[in-house]
Amino acid sequence: MNRIIYETEYYAVEETKTNEIVVFDLIPESASVVVIHNGCIMLVSQYREAVGEHTLELPGGTVGPGEDRTLAVQRELEEETGVLCGEITYLGSAYPMASLANRKVFFYFTEDVKKVAELRQANDEDVPVWVPLREVYRNLRDGGCHDAALGHALLLCTLRGLLERD
Repeated sequence: MNRIIYETEYYAVEETKTNEIVVFDLIPESASVVVIHNGCIMLVSQYREAVGEHTLELPGGTVGPGEDRTLAVQRELEEETGVLCGEITYLGSAYPMASLANRKVFFYFTEDVKKVAELRQANDEDVPVWVPLREVYRNLRDGGCHDAALGHALLLCTLRGLLERD
């Protein structure tokens, strides 16, 4: 039996019999979307306390219990970036940190940008940015991209023939 070290309404941190730490996300599903428009990808700059720096990540967030994943990712896209999209394609899923946490991410893709609204940011921590896809590939190649989910999603897009590397 694991020993609970810390618990909130969202997470439980436990220590195993072998002294490993495991994070149980009590709402374990999230969804992220690759949005491509005019040769650029929509990313969100977010400060991550665990690594002490800003990371560029795909827009997305938690999928509530019983919530449709496609609707959840579209909701998160609009909330985080002000972008509304039409047709969206499911790519696959992954456990980004299976050795530490039970979080499962479902990945989507769209080029069907319907509207780019002015973002109503509640704070300056989450900043949406359009980044040339070529630059993102270069950063991945050179080790400058630190978000594994972004790399995984772009690989899924490439394998499905949705994106080509320049």
